[in-house]
Amino acid sequence: MRIPLFDDASLMEQTACAPMPSALRPGLFYTAVEQSSVAISITDPNARIVYTNLAFRQLTGYGEPELTGTNHNILSSRQTPKKHYQEMWSTITQGLPWVGQLINQRKNGSLYLAEVSISPIFSADGQIEHFLGMHKDISDSYALMQRLRNQMSLIAAVLNNVPAPVVVLDEHDHIVMDNLAYKTLCADYGGRELLAEMGYPANKAGLAAGERVTLDIGGVQRVFGLNIWQLAEVNEEVSRYFSDVAPPRTLVTLIDDSESQRQRAQQRLERLKHKLVSGKLLAAIRESLDAAMVQLSGPLNMLAAARRLSLDGALHPGLDAAWQEGQQALARLQACRPSLEQEESDFWSIGDLLKDLSDLYQPRVRDLGELQWRCEPEMLLGFGQRHQILASLSLWLDRCLILANERPASPLIITLHAYSQDNAFFFALRDNLSLHPVHNAVPTQTFTMPGHGMELRLIQTLIGNHQGMIDLHTQAEGGTLLTLRLPLPARLFRHPVMTGESE
Repeated sequence: MRIPLFDDASLMEQTACAPMPSALRPGLFYTAVEQSSVAISITDPNARIVYTNLAFRQLTGYGEPELTGTNHNILSSRQTPKKHYQEMWSTITQGLPWVGQLINQRKNGSLYLAEVSISPIFSADGQIEHFLGMHKDISDSYALMQRLRNQMSLIAAVLNNVPAPVVVLDEHDHIVMDNLAYKTLCADYGGRELLAEMGYPANKAGLAAGERVTLDIGGVQRVFGLNIWQLAEVNEEVSRYFSDVAPPRTLVTLIDDSESQRQRAQQRLERLKHKLVSGKLLAAIRESLDAAMVQLSGPLNMLAAARRLSLDGALHPGLDAAWQEGQQALARLQACRPSLEQEESDFWSIGDLLKDLSDLYQPRVRDLGELQWRCEPEMLLGFGQRHQILASLSLWLDRCLILANERPASPLIITLHAYSQDNAFFFALRDNLSLHPVHNAVPTQTFTMPGHGMELRLIQTLIGNHQGMIDLHTQAEGGTLLTLRLPLPARLFRHPVMTGESE
């Protein structure tokens, strides 16, 4: 039989009267407690049950006669630690409320996790008369929470075993999760935040488009890029409970491109070496053919003079045949001379050229001494056939290495300085190897031994092809100074980068 919540008066009359709680009849409170969906029990100070509502009996499986007068430990499963009960009793016997979790056992033996709130009820004289307990079965929510924790642990374990650094960012680009690889990388970078050092999020668009960033980590140059994905996120904020619109999350994976970059750089250097070898070989062939033509020209000139001095005007058949064959041989040599125009003349960064030269020669110079270079200004541009200019500088470094190996007494020191002046750009190569003073035009016979002149003749050939000049002399402090002067196109004489002026 359903007990009415109000007297026979109409609901409107009761609402209009707005009775105070003390004016409501006791049956209302009993009905409210009995019909509450919250499991409620009341015990005496010794924990003997004096009342349980329907929700409590349904939760535990016990009937009212089985519970009334029975100690509340009838629900004990022996799974809750004793110190937990001791803490509970210590609190409520002091007249204080207690909230906690207990592992309880139903009549059928099944266990459930109860969230229990116990409040003392005091008599008129302030003594504890009863304890009011409210119980809630949180087994399902606990199981869900544990599954979530397990999933998070699994995700963390997977992420930590991923060799690539991975981070998850919130809508403000703050890190909310990262893996062990990322933590380790940040530690190796001095504890700094690696994403921020890479320019994220300031350069988010560029990094997402594939830009690479070079960082010095532990003294090693490493190259990184980013892969960026947007994640679908489940809303966790109470304010968005009904909208279910979650803020965006971003998954970022750091790509260590160092090895690929190193391989590409090595492949580029190998191609550069091949071009340099080809350029040097062409210059050497051309120089050798020029030398042969010079040697052949001497006898031919003598034959030509003899023909002109013939008294009777009649040419000696043998003399004329020799002269004709000599001219044909000279023409064949001329036809065999390779062209030095192997690439289009264009603009290029002198700083990049010197870096290429340093990358090529540092491994060879390192065991003998040091190679230093500088370019002033840093953005200085050159003009001409880049690989020929590079080959010219390479030839002189070859000469330095040959002499340094022959005289290993003192460490080799080579400095290379590029600058612009008087409508031309210059390369000044200094070393601490001795050489007799030589200026510009050098007699061929002066340089005959390998490593003592052949390189200079080839440099003259390559620089001469650019209408340039060379100057070589001994420095007062010892060693040699080779200066290469290369003209700039007339239309660029006033360009600030070409002249070495700042804009």
